[in-house]
Amino acid sequence: MKLELSYDEISTIVAALLTKVMTAESNALKCAKYGMDKDVEFWKERAETYKKVYKVVEAQFGQACKECEQADAALKESE
Repeated sequence: MKLELSYDEISTIVAALLTKVMTAESNALKCAKYGMDKDVEFWKERAETYKKVYKVVEAQFGQACKECEQADAALKESE
């Protein structure tokens, strides 16, 4: 299922995902420091999941930007 998101929604989601990635990676490092191997794997997997979602949202954002640029160009030509 494809979601149609506004520019502001995408910006908010991207910022939240990047924060989640950084938090998960930080938690993995903390767990590694204390020898909590199972928790390290959990946080690494979580970080990878957030990264995958980020890439999908970023791709949709790129497509939306291209569509906006094309619409702007078409509007300028019609003026």
